[in-house]
Amino acid sequence: MELSLTTPEAIATQAAILPDLLSAYRKHIRLYRGRTMRDDNDSSINLEDAYALETPEDNRILYRNWASTYDADFALRNKYVYPKTIATICAGLVDTTSSLTILDVGCGTGIVGTCLSELITESVIDGVDISAEMLHVASTKLRINNKPVYGQLFEADLTKPISFNKAKYDVAISAGTFTHGHLGPDALINVLSALRPGGRMVVGINKEHFSANGFGSALQKATDNQLVSAPVFTEVQIYDEGSPHYGDLAIITTFYVIPGC
Repeated sequence: MELSLTTPEAIATQAAILPDLLSAYRKHIRLYRGRTMRDDNDSSINLEDAYALETPEDNRILYRNWASTYDADFALRNKYVYPKTIATICAGLVDTTSSLTILDVGCGTGIVGTCLSELITESVIDGVDISAEMLHVASTKLRINNKPVYGQLFEADLTKPISFNKAKYDVAISAGTFTHGHLGPDALINVLSALRPGGRMVVGINKEHFSANGFGSALQKATDNQLVSAPVFTEVQIYDEGSPHYGDLAIITTFYVIPGC
């Protein structure tokens, strides 16, 4: 028997598939905008392309092609203030005169690490990213004293358990990695294994991505299981005024790993 659109059964069926339909629609719109906002002869990569990624291999391909122009083509052009903001928040939570060991998660071309090196001058900063090409750019970044920003750089897929580091870090920081098309809450929990007991996490999560992908539930579970302290949330702008993306928000989440867990 055919169901009427007004029957309870039909309504329940439509409600069950609606989230999947909305997700597919949003992805289509992001891809469409990513293509139609360009000239026919313009092969540049933009934010919509990054948000439409689905797999680790998608990430490798996109950032392989974007690495050499990312800083100028994306960060500068779009007034990307997020890295400086999260570095400033991080510096306000730690002793900036100590030689802290810091892991920059999804370090990309090294913008966050560079900002950190200016604020926590004695820090030892390592970076990890899925893209070898982005890591190459990061390896060229220098501190004020002309020494490299990063001590070690690791190429790794952060959707998998962390195994690249031999030591535990005092701090893990991340901006621009926990967002559409990139990493979800499982990867965030994985990062805890890279921190020493009492180590601090300072992670920025795209606000829409936070709400849509269960970050709140994952953090609540980690808190209930006494893995981490109760998180503190700070809402910030990702881009400065004048950027076409001004108004996009991130939730900077800070907590520490509870000793003895």
